[in-house]
Amino acid sequence: MNGNANFGIIADFIILAPLLMLLRAALPRAAALQAGSVLIGVYLVYSVAPRFLPFYFGFWAIVWALQHAMLAATNSKGALSKIATTLVILVALSPMAIWKLWPDPFVNWTTETFAKAIFHGAPALFPLDVLAPVIAPIGLSFATFRALDLLIKVRLDLLKPLNPLEIAYFGFFAPVLAVGPVIEYEEIRLPTRLDRAPKSGDIAVGLFRIALGVVKVMIIAYAFSTLANFLWKGGEAGWLAAWGALLAYGFYFYVNFSGYSDLAIGASRLMGLKLKENFNNPFMKTNPQQFWASWHMSLTRWCQRYVFVPLGGMRANRQYVASFATIMVIALWHAISWTMVIFGLFHAGFLLAHRYVENLRIKTKRPLSTSFAARTLKSFGVFIYVALSIPLFTLRLEDLPAFYAKLVPLLGGAG
Repeated sequence: MNGNANFGIIADFIILAPLLMLLRAALPRAAALQAGSVLIGVYLVYSVAPRFLPFYFGFWAIVWALQHAMLAATNSKGALSKIATTLVILVALSPMAIWKLWPDPFVNWTTETFAKAIFHGAPALFPLDVLAPVIAPIGLSFATFRALDLLIKVRLDLLKPLNPLEIAYFGFFAPVLAVGPVIEYEEIRLPTRLDRAPKSGDIAVGLFRIALGVVKVMIIAYAFSTLANFLWKGGEAGWLAAWGALLAYGFYFYVNFSGYSDLAIGASRLMGLKLKENFNNPFMKTNPQQFWASWHMSLTRWCQRYVFVPLGGMRANRQYVASFATIMVIALWHAISWTMVIFGLFHAGFLLAHRYVENLRIKTKRPLSTSFAARTLKSFGVFIYVALSIPLFTLRLEDLPAFYAKLVPLLGGAG
């Protein structure tokens, strides 16, 4: 149970954000702000590992071309249109899918291929690239779902194809590069002509959200991570301490992730951009459906648009199938692994059970208890159910039996 309170890309962006505000004051036009934002995003990717620059330039160049392929698909008819649309989506999805299915070969290939591109194309950057850790491209899952959202909206004629600068601006939008949220282009669209400075309210809210994110990530999350590790004792905890470690880790996971979202939202607000909220007090909800409507909301909204609704989730006879598929997509978006399959089945089971019981309650016209005690008990139950699943993000499949056995008094040792 290891916590990481490193700001990374977002912290660097916060330091550089005043440069964008100065650029906006000097050249209050969308193109100038977009170009400045791209340069900052490029620098931040470079600071992680220069090899990611040719990778992401290539990725977003392909997305730019795929827009026009998708537009051509809308002008086609019948089977040809469906085939073209499917191929466009598969091409955009393929890097993420390959990475999640074959992580080691993908990391090795991207490292070798794009490190060579840096060596031959910009040898001065190569020493820094050599020192960078061998990891997959940062934020690829977020980038892929952003790209798919853009392409599908072009297909549905909800967006016109973006020009190269707009694509680069969307692709290298610094606040969301590493840890999301999964933004839509409409959230960061700029008017052609801007005011020379963001509104004072935007600056105030932006600074507040950044400060809140700092407190969450650097203080509260760090404290919960430390507590979880202390209680876990490297796996030597008794069952009672193991439960304490599990709950502390659950709080850490939420506070850390929501803190990064606060930083992204706050940094964007300094530019006068209002990103949608990504969390809405999920551990205060009283059932699984409310939880998923308020946890990692940008991902949930994406899956509702492109999985739940197309599968007929708004119809009574399709809601269970659509809900199951939606939760499995959310799970496998994180990783295509057996632990994430278990994560999806676990949450789908609770969600479908809640839907069934709720439908039965409505059918029988049974009143719903809304007392403070009942709501508190239900919220605690939601937290327990979620906390039980969070270790699946980090545990290996073979470690699951030993870990969860720790939570059982007769199997986990002395309390």
